[in-house]
Amino acid sequence: MSNFRNRQSAEILGSVYKNAEMAYEASGEVLKHCANRKLAGEISAQRDRYRDVAAQARTEIVRRGGVPKEYSGYAKMMSRMGIAMKTANNRSSKNIASLMIRGTTMGIIDMQHAVNCSQGAENRIRSDAQDLLRREQDFCDHLKSYL
Repeated sequence: MSNFRNRQSAEILGSVYKNAEMAYEASGEVLKHCANRKLAGEISAQRDRYRDVAAQARTEIVRRGGVPKEYSGYAKMMSRMGIAMKTANNRSSKNIASLMIRGTTMGIIDMQHAVNCSQGAENRIRSDAQDLLRREQDFCDHLKSYL
């Protein structure tokens, strides 16, 4: 039995973990195709933040007796294939930034939905989810300068 005050707390923390983990994996794939060192450095820094958020969420889930739910192997494979196809003929900074913005926007939508559905979640967990959401929005806004 997990030690969450309520189901919403467990669900939003799980969403934070899945979002950050998928963003970490996908940004690593994008980095393989990024020739612009400045843009690569910014993506890498954001990737490090995703790694840290995922690790913290994973630790908290396990500490409370839960089991972190991973993205399926199929979802990861589709993400890798999509990135490879979209960068095969165009590795420009504009294309890389656009790809990152689209992926991050998908994460923003998922996190916003999780936040909206978590009104009764523990304050700290909900606050952490809102922080991730804000960071993703800021990252998207910053990437627009490469378009």
